[in-house]
Amino acid sequence: MDDIRVTTGMLVLDLRLPHATSLKERRQELRSLMDRLRRLEFAAAQVGPADLQQRAFVAVAAVAGAPAQLEERLDQAEALAFGTAFEVAVLRRETGAWSGRSAW
Repeated sequence: MDDIRVTTGMLVLDLRLPHATSLKERRQELRSLMDRLRRLEFAAAQVGPADLQQRAFVAVAAVAGAPAQLEERLDQAEALAFGTAFEVAVLRRETGAWSGRSAW
């Protein structure tokens, strides 16, 4: 049995869309961001109230085999968020590691 080390990371984003005039407009922008994150194989979910017209709360998760790889992945997700019509009001980033013996 070999030892396994996995690093995990999460971003929690408080996104604002001040020019949104409807929930539909906010949802379109949010859907675009979520689709791009998922295409890059991030796990992403809206985690806050869905009825706020100009705000969205999103959690993004990634897993990698090494801390440096994880940091690159999270940097990529951050760049996507900052490259949207949303203003990133708050960004929280957390990482962790798990290690153990493989059962394979």
